[in-house]
Amino acid sequence: MILAMKLISVAFDADQGTVKLPSLLEYTAYLYNVGTVIFGPWISFRDYLNICSSPGLSRGWLWTVIKSTGLAYCCLVTSACFSQWLIPTYYGKWWIAYRDAQSFRMSHYFVCFFSQATLAASGLGWSKTADGHVKWDASVSRPYYIELPRSLVEVVTYWNVPMHHWLKTYVFKTARPLGNFAAVLLTYAASSLLHGLNFQLAAVLLSLGFYSYIEHVLRSKLSRYFDACLPARKCKQNCKHGYKKNNPYVFLANLAFAALAMWHLAYLGLMFDSSPDLEETGYSMRHTLSKWAELGYASHLVAAATYIFYWLI
Repeated sequence: MILAMKLISVAFDADQGTVKLPSLLEYTAYLYNVGTVIFGPWISFRDYLNICSSPGLSRGWLWTVIKSTGLAYCCLVTSACFSQWLIPTYYGKWWIAYRDAQSFRMSHYFVCFFSQATLAASGLGWSKTADGHVKWDASVSRPYYIELPRSLVEVVTYWNVPMHHWLKTYVFKTARPLGNFAAVLLTYAASSLLHGLNFQLAAVLLSLGFYSYIEHVLRSKLSRYFDACLPARKCKQNCKHGYKKNNPYVFLANLAFAALAMWHLAYLGLMFDSSPDLEETGYSMRHTLSKWAELGYASHLVAAATYIFYWLI
């Protein structure tokens, strides 16, 4: 997947003239860069060229590698052990769904934090501040915005920051002349293709695409009607809404949307359980549909009802 993303990004950037067509040696070195070839993350060719001017060893570099590695293994232990201990099987099917989904998310955070560590260890993932100081600030995932999301749009954005940037730059913006809805669908379809055309992943990604689009258009409409800070994305500090986020009713409305997003995530992540047999053979379409059927397809029905409500108001 990472190799495909690199190939496509170089082709687009070279065609648009934002980077010079690399030599065979530069191209091969970029594709098989030791810091990104296994765990990722995707980086643009222009960012990769920063390796030639890497600031070298420093306390900030060492702290970034140690911190990212430590966080990675904390997430791994949480995924493999603590999730099962904290929420036993007798808590009920929705709690089990939340537990299995959170366990999967923690394993995802493990890969993301470990990729941050390998990226920094290879001399990439840094920038310079206005006063010339080096800042090791590469961020692959931001668990806080996923575990306690304002909206599903935030989840999509911070699940994998580099991949979100890639999809937005090379797929969404290219397809936007077809309309926002078509661009969103094509973006999630491209993401499904990159993940290997697995039914389970495709079903989750396309469902998430529909959910996030419905939530975005509904909250945008509610924000205009009530002149309140209700959009899916957090308002800027100097926004022109009459009712700010500190207003009790606005706060409760945003809290309700956040709870709904967490509920949707539990439903969508349910089928990513840790059954050894399924992990070895792969998750079939029957497994995915049976997991959602156990919960009565509740999340899909709520999403459909939300869309109907959007059209009625």
